[in-house]
Amino acid sequence: MPPQRPDMTDRPDIVLDFARLTDNCNGNSEIVVELLEHLCKISGPKWVQALERGIKNADSEGLRETCHGMKGACVTIFAWRLSNLALEFEYLARDGDIATIASRMDEIRQAFVEMENWVLHNC
Repeated sequence: MPPQRPDMTDRPDIVLDFARLTDNCNGNSEIVVELLEHLCKISGPKWVQALERGIKNADSEGLRETCHGMKGACVTIFAWRLSNLALEFEYLARDGDIATIASRMDEIRQAFVEMENWVLHNC
């Protein structure tokens, strides 16, 4: 069965579509766990740091690039809540609305905490 491509119109507000991710990895649970651990332990903290740096430096283009990368990576593994937030932040950065991004950083942090908790309790 060929890997499923995410339908960009299907972006539910859920932490993770584990079934679709597992199916996309041909049922290989080791790959699934590796992807999720990488997101929680490596990519997530780097993205949060990059967002904080972009806010501090008033770098809307850097923020947009970070959000774009985060959105793409998260949609690839069906981490919808993070992907949806990254998409919103990408639009805010594109529009130069750094103040709103700064005021909503706790949402991104909380979404990563939710993902970490999900992985901890389900993998």
